[in-house]
Amino acid sequence: MKRTVRVGLGFVSLPKDQLNSFAILAIVCLKNNLLFPNLPIAIAALTALQAAYQNAMNAAAVGGEKDTSALAEARDALVMALRQIAAYIQSLNLTESQVLTSGFDVIVWTKTKITLVAPAGISLDNTITTKLGVYFQAVNGAKAYHVQFSADSGKTWLDAGIWPNTKGVVLTNLTPGTVYFVRIRAIGGSTQYGPWSAITTLMAT
Repeated sequence: MKRTVRVGLGFVSLPKDQLNSFAILAIVCLKNNLLFPNLPIAIAALTALQAAYQNAMNAAAVGGEKDTSALAEARDALVMALRQIAAYIQSLNLTESQVLTSGFDVIVWTKTKITLVAPAGISLDNTITTKLGVYFQAVNGAKAYHVQFSADSGKTWLDAGIWPNTKGVVLTNLTPGTVYFVRIRAIGGSTQYGPWSAITTLMAT
């Protein structure tokens, strides 16, 4: 008998930064995902809501009461859209692994927590000029991967984005002759983010 999988709504109570990260993860995972062909909220619309929320967060950090109210409104709009998508995913009666490809969590009837480990087996490829291909091993329980890079020995880290799997991760628009530092962490599990990997370096050509 197929076990009923419940889509988690834990994102509703996430702190503001984590909600933003969750929305970005959902966008990355749902985009071009053939399991979800009829999303109630289009990816473009969800992306616009996430961008508005992120902008509202930045404004509220330095603004006044009006900006705080605008942030609350932007959060409500984003959460409402995510709730609609969660309900749609729930209606499809998918397996646990299929639901996880959406970026959304599932409610697991167990006290066992999934602890993510740092990605391993990282290697870089500078065959193509101004680009670095990034390769690494999948992490058990991960829903996606957060990649960062640095051009100043790790003093300043720049986001390369969130990737739904280990395939096709490429850093672009790099400066030839510059040594880049790369680190990766898994997303998912009980703590949302796993630890950062060991840093790997290579010069861009």
